[in-house]
Amino acid sequence: MKISIIIPTLNRPDQLKKLLFRLGEVVEKEELIIVDDSKDELPQEIFNHFKFRIKYIHRGERLGVSSARNIGAAEAKGEYLLFFDDDDDFTTDWLEDFRSSLKSNPGIVYCDMKVVDRFGKEENVSAQMRKRPIVIPGSWLIKKEIFDQIKGFDERLNFAENTELFFRIDQIEKPTEYIKKPNFIYHQSVDGGSKNLQNMIDSILIILEKHDKLLTEHVKYLYHQIVGVNQLRFQRFAQARKHLWKAYRYKPWKVKTLARFGLSFLPILSKRIYTKDVNI
Repeated sequence: MKISIIIPTLNRPDQLKKLLFRLGEVVEKEELIIVDDSKDELPQEIFNHFKFRIKYIHRGERLGVSSARNIGAAEAKGEYLLFFDDDDDFTTDWLEDFRSSLKSNPGIVYCDMKVVDRFGKEENVSAQMRKRPIVIPGSWLIKKEIFDQIKGFDERLNFAENTELFFRIDQIEKPTEYIKKPNFIYHQSVDGGSKNLQNMIDSILIILEKHDKLLTEHVKYLYHQIVGVNQLRFQRFAQARKHLWKAYRYKPWKVKTLARFGLSFLPILSKRIYTKDVNI
């Protein structure tokens, strides 16, 4: 068995069943591992429709997508891991092209992707033309021994967990293959509210500490600015000031950053401009 496909899912049984029938059109000898954090367990007869092997792990509580992917990887029997979310899609060539790419024994394989925004607008994105290839699960396949070597996803993160994973993958020398076809179809979702803003703050602070020597000044600038703005939204003005000043020191020519730093001293005006009611 060459490839194990790992699918985390949460409270979307109809979406999952739709995906399984789509996978039934392309899966041959691959292994499917579903890690389900939904409260209610799916009935076993759902899986009897399919000829390919499905391992279903029901955890019954929301333990996080990173944890679910790591559990699936630990259970996987395949030499390669292919992570996929239950609300994304693929072309009929997606899995076959990944199969064909394994002839050269690569460490990681990327394919181009098609991004569909919430208004239905489509855009093709090339993995090879980017400084860092696409990190969204479904657009890459990785050797299990490499994933195990870097110890998988950081389960503390509820934001930017894919980006953080690739900070570590990028440090390993590995043969890389590119599939120059937009075989993976990514549907952008829009989530908002204070909980996601707090997840963003918490995760970025972990990444800043964990990869202090690895991150470029540009990335540190972006991360401190994101944290600073979100702290303004929570009206935590001292914390906002701290991170916006750090961002400004990385790029002192950025007038907008300096203006935001100034707003941290003007709570009444800041409250009017920055609220927690925001889509991210």
